[in-house]
This record gives sequence, structure tokens and C-alpha cells, in this order.
Amino acid sequence: MVAVAYNFALPQQVSSLHGRVQTENGKPADAATIVLLKSKDSSVVQSSISGDEGTFGFNDINPGNYLIFISKLNYSKLYSGPYSIASGQNADAGTVILKQAAKQLTGITITGKKDFVEVHADKTVLNVDQNIMASGSSLYDVLTTSPGVKVVDNQVMYRGGQKALIAIDGKPVLLTGEELINLLKNYQSSSINRIELIDNPGAKYEASASGGMINIILKKNAGLGSNFSISQSAGLGDDYKYTTGLIYTLRTEKLNLFASYGFQDSKTPHTISNSREISSGGQTYDFNIDYLAHLKMVNNNFSIGTDYELAKGQTIGLLVNGFYNNMPIDKANITTVSINGQVDSTINTRSSIARTVSNMSYDLNYKGNLDKAGHSVLSGNADYVDYHRHSDEILQNDFFNATGQADGNPILYQDISPSHITIKSANIDFTQQIASSAQFDAGVKSSRVNSDNNIEFNQLISGIYQPVPNLTDHFVYNERIDAAYLGFQGKFNKTILSFNLRDERTSSSAFSVNPNREVDTSYNNLFPSASVSQQLDKNNFLTAFYRRNIHRPDYQDLNPFVGYVDTYYHTQGNPFLKPAYISTYEISDLVKDKYRVSLMEIVTDHYFNTIFEQDNATKVYTSTKANLGTHYQYQLELELPVDITSWWNISATADIFHEKYTYALDTVPSKTTNGFNIYLNQTIKLSERLSLQLYNKYESATYYIISDYRPLFYMSAGLSYSILKNKGSLTLNWSDIFNTDYNKYHTNYANLNITERDQLSTRMVLATFKYHFGRISPKVRSNNTDEQKRLGEGNEN
Repeated sequence: MVAVAYNFALPQQVSSLHGRVQTENGKPADAATIVLLKSKDSSVVQSSISGDEGTFGFNDINPGNYLIFISKLNYSKLYSGPYSIASGQNADAGTVILKQAAKQLTGITITGKKDFVEVHADKTVLNVDQNIMASGSSLYDVLTTSPGVKVVDNQVMYRGGQKALIAIDGKPVLLTGEELINLLKNYQSSSINRIELIDNPGAKYEASASGGMINIILKKNAGLGSNFSISQSAGLGDDYKYTTGLIYTLRTEKLNLFASYGFQDSKTPHTISNSREISSGGQTYDFNIDYLAHLKMVNNNFSIGTDYELAKGQTIGLLVNGFYNNMPIDKANITTVSINGQVDSTINTRSSIARTVSNMSYDLNYKGNLDKAGHSVLSGNADYVDYHRHSDEILQNDFFNATGQADGNPILYQDISPSHITIKSANIDFTQQIASSAQFDAGVKSSRVNSDNNIEFNQLISGIYQPVPNLTDHFVYNERIDAAYLGFQGKFNKTILSFNLRDERTSSSAFSVNPNREVDTSYNNLFPSASVSQQLDKNNFLTAFYRRNIHRPDYQDLNPFVGYVDTYYHTQGNPFLKPAYISTYEISDLVKDKYRVSLMEIVTDHYFNTIFEQDNATKVYTSTKANLGTHYQYQLELELPVDITSWWNISATADIFHEKYTYALDTVPSKTTNGFNIYLNQTIKLSERLSLQLYNKYESATYYIISDYRPLFYMSAGLSYSILKNKGSLTLNWSDIFNTDYNKYHTNYANLNITERDQLSTRMVLATFKYHFGRISPKVRSNNTDEQKRLGEGNEN
């Protein structure tokens, strides 16, 4: 049964400006470059190219005063305005007349200030090219140092520490967990134009966006012509890293082509020190684990896409991307067992893993105006993802007594675990502008997921690997989500109202062979949201909203396979894990179009996370995920980009929070905690060519899920020097300068008493060379080239 969902979803408060360009003889001035500038400092906001009828438009602009700069070959450049744009207004610039120039212009170059972090009423924009420390890094690396973004336990979290929806060019990525992290690690920063951290993405997007949406915008040409760039990086730290990136873009009147290729060869150490204490039978047992793994990754990745204008206002696009990773891992695990303070025995576990991961994804999209004015727009997407993972592990356990002598024969295991995930999804969206100050949206979406997983766990007996029955299994998970939404947004004087309602029906089946068990689940949920925005005065724009979301378990969270680490430590999925439901209340004030203050309350019912379960009799403890209870969050967030001088910019983000955890287990009391996080990014222009960037992050001591965490602080720095007439650059980055980027925590939950230090090494000195060349006509270099769009293409979001 296909569920029909309804969503009264109103987009964020948006303003727009449109107009028309003509020549002196009254003919349309097509292919003219139109640049939108801020009136106060002439910095560039957006750019567009006029259509066949000389029309142009700028969408998604903030309220304020603007100028328009217009240039066209053989015509004199022209400034028009200023135009005062109110919140939610669809302003008309009228008709602008161009005059014939005495001689042909060879191109216009416009410069403007561009900051790494830009704060808007409904989102924060990260201009990746302005982030010196992004050079030579992956998208995953960039996100881990983005303000307010955290990556914990293979989850990317943003607003309120909730799971964020990841999208590429406005198209949601349906991979989750480890599979999503692998995808992010295969996008090089050089292929990214900007990252949009969107607080309230609206009903068009999945209800799973409880932490907002992180929208990755890939690089495309803004002007006509072609462009090619290359980047090379090499770094040394505790191990090494080498990357190569190639990008090609081409734009004609009707065709927009963009392609990239990336290669990476890296090796990273991962260390864990774990101390676990058990009191049983009048004795105290201590299990101390020292774990060291070397994670090597050799990957090849590519992306190619095209947009083609079928007719005026009608565009079709195709995006294909893929990667192939060779990811061998060498692990050494030493477990020392003590009884009443005296060493009893030691287990050495050595492991070698041959692992490969590959992914291919395809997206076919269409967007078209149903009328000449562009008031009615129909769009659609069809997506297919094919993800493969194969892992072959050999483990050897060596046992030693209290004196360090061998105790019995070694035990050898073989773990073969292939996984195959396919995802199919399709959606249709419709937008209808009502008059000049209201908009109606509607759409439907359907997705299908199949996850097929095998594990063959064998023990070497008499020279032959033989199956271990309780560790061998086959697990198949199928999920279907059908949804639909309706939305309306209207502006009434200085007030913008938005109401949303989305319905999603989820049907899933999980089947495992050993034990023979099947879990079928079906549920239907409504996800309302509403917002109100008010322009209080010229310096304050107030927004309040409510939304309800869902956090579904990742596909592998439900996988019941037992992962063998050593004799006393296992991992296991939970096929009975249920989704969590999140209610968010937020009010924010955008001050002077630059600073933002937000206050939010978030309530999560049936929240789940990774916990440890311990059997005091066997001394085995297992890492799994479980529904724990209710989580209450109260948070104040400050976003403060400050220009200290014309050459020194500071972007500071701080959040102060109070949280309460209530647990379903009666034996576990409720827990409250307070804390704060500070993210500080400084950019200092030392000379015309040389720039310095400093990044600091501090997280206070706090309680999270079931553990008390120690404070975390780390610092990174980067230098960038422009060469070859500003077409190239040399950067030198030093990440985690003091080697302090690690988690240290203590767990005292149920019958657990664990202290752990976990560090995935990030300290490295990385040198990068970048060079770009090509021919763009007309030339536009601006403070927001990443936001330049062709008229008629609409929003990249």
C-alpha cells in the first residue's frame, strides 16, 4: 500500500529581484552579465545572465539595499539602483537600457570581499575556497571543522547536536552510517563550491532532517566558457597522505558540463586505551585493552554532470558519481586481565583486513516553468545508488599466563563479510506563486532500500577453516518510504507565515538466518512544522519555528551480526531498534544582516545510541545500540562574524546548553548536564598574496548518552600564498598542532565501570599546490561566485 502524505511546508523567508535589459533600439539584451551588489560596500551577492528576452532574476536574497551592475560585449557597463528589498518581497527593477560602447569590452573583472563564513536568517554558508585549511582535504575533513558540526559514531550532526540530512546540490543522500562517511571521504574539497548549513529545510525534504540539512554545492561555471583546475597535496604526520584532484567545467548558452576526478593514498593510526572493572564473587577483575590500528585508504573517485536547457525555462540534468576504495587495515589488540590487582593473563589479538568499498550513484533531474512568467514550476528527480563492500579478515589470538609464557595454542579465525546496498528513489515537486507575496508547494516521493549482508566466520581446526555456527549469519533488510507534502508561505506586511505538514509511511522487513528471525515493521507519521518571521526594524529580523522529525536507525544498526574484536569484546546490531521522534522549538534574531542569536528546545523520545552491555559471569561486554529513554535539550547559540580590521576577520560560534537524560531502565537515575562549545576561525591577510588562517575548537566537560566526557581542545593553522598571477596557490596546513584531538570519557552506567581514551590521528603537515586556467566570457570574479546561476535555472538548492 502506498501511503499518501501531506505537508503544509512553507519555505524560508525569501526575497527576489527581477527585471529586463534592452538595447537603445528597444531589442532584448540577451547574454548580458547581471551582477547583484550590496549597496553599502559594492560586494557581490549573486550574478546571472540575461535570457533571450533580456530578462533576469535573483532569488533567495536577504532584505536590504542593492545595486545592479550590467555588462555586455560592445556595450558600456552600467550601474542601476539602489533597490530597497523588503523581506519576502518580489521586487521589479523595471527595464534597464544599455548604450552602445565606442569599442568592444574584453571582459569585466569585479572584485569583492568574500568571507569563509556568512550568516543568514535561515542558514550559514561556508565558502570552501576561502577556507585555507580545506586545501588537500576531503569533504569529511571540512565538515569536522565546520562551526556547529560534529561527527560522532558515524553520524553527522548539526543543529542541536541532532542528525543532519546530507544533500548534494539539493538532492538528499540516502546512504547512512559508515556508508555515508565513506561517501563524504571520497569528495575532495577542491570540487566543492560552498556548504550550506540550513536550520529548517522545509517539508520538501525528508522528515529525518532533525538536525537541519547540510547542502553540498558542487563547482560549476558561472559564466560562458570553460575552466580546468588541478590540485596536488602531500602531507606527513603520524603517517602520510597524498591527493590529486582534477576539475573541468564548461558552459555554453544551453549546456552546463562539470566533471571531477580525485585520487587519495593515505594511512592513519587509530589508538584506543580501555580500562574496564568488574566486581563479581567478592573479587575485582580489571580488563585493560591497548588497541592500535593502521587504516590505509587508496581511493579513486569521479563525478560528472550536465544541465541542458531544452527550451526557455526547461532544463534537464544528469549527475553520475562513483568511487572505488581499497581499505586494508592492520590491527593489534592487547588485553591484560588482572584479578584483585594481580596480572592473571594476557590475550594478544592480531588482525589483517583486506577490504574494498565501491559505490555508483545516478541522478536524473528535470525542472521546467509551466508558464512564461515562471510562476508555476514543476521539477522531478530519479535516483539509483549501488553500494558494495567486501571484507576478508584473518584474526589470530595468542594467550599468555601471568608470567608472560604461552598458555595453549593460538586460535585463528577467518571473517568474510560482503555487503550490498541498493537504493532507488523518485520525487516530483510543484511550486505555484500566488500573487507576488505567497507561494504554494506540493510534492511526492518514494524510496526503496535493499541491504543484503553475509558473514562467514570460520575457525582454523586441523589446518581447515570450519564455520563457527553462532557467528555465521545472513541478514537482509528491506525498507520502503512513501511520502507527500503540501506547503504554503505568505507575506503579510512585514510578517511571513509558513505552515507545513508532511506524511511518511515506512514499511520494513528484517530477516536473519541465524537465528532464524524476521522482524516486520510498518508505521505512518505526520510531521508538522510552522514558522513566523517578522522584520522588527532595519537591524533585527526575528524568526520562530516548530517542527517534528524522525531519526530512523541506520541500515547497519539493525544488522544482528556479532563482530568479534577479541575473546572479551564483541559488537552487535539490534534488529528491534525503534525510531526516535524529535520536537524542535526555536527562536532566532538576525542582527544587522550579519549576527545571529538563537534559542532552542529539543525533545527526543525513544532516543537511541551506542551503549555497552556486560555479562558479569562471562566477563564479555558487547557494543550495541538501544532505545534509552527521553532526551531534553535547551541551547543558546551565538554566531558572530566580526571584521576586526580590513585584513583581519574572526568568525566565532558558541553554544551554551543544558540537557537532561531520562532512562527507560528503572535502575538508572536521570542525569542532567551543562556545557558549552566554542568554534573560532580567524583569517588574517598578511599581504596582498599571503594569508593566515587559525582555527580553534573547545568543548567543555559534559555528560553525553551514558558517559562523562573530559574537555576537548585543538588548534589548526594554515598559510596560503597566491602565485602565477593569482591563477595558482601554495598552501601549508598544520592540523591538530598540539595532538589534542581525542575523546576521553568515563562510563558508570548499569553494571559498567569503563574509562576510555580514543584517538583517530589528525595531526599532519600538508602542502598543497592548486592551479586553474581557462576562458570565461564575460569574466566575473566575485565574493559569491559560488552563488552565480543562469536565469531560469532557479535555485541550486
